[in-house]
Amino acid sequence: MISESMHEPKKEIIIMERDEGIAELPKTKIMCPKCDNMEAFWWMQQTRAADEPPTMFYRCTKCSYSWRSYG
Repeated sequence: MISESMHEPKKEIIIMERDEGIAELPKTKIMCPKCDNMEAFWWMQQTRAADEPPTMFYRCTKCSYSWRSYG
């Protein structure tokens, strides 16, 4: 029998609605892979182990397409 302490803790998943909190995010100049717009909101999140770099997330200011970049 496996005890509860041997299981990995549940990972937190953050879901952002289309316009929820977007105005508060910083912007950067980066090309959207979907519409070629040159501006996107960005945020950083630790999605892997603590000894690995965080993941950068982007959301296009024009078409709202979201993508990620691993550090």
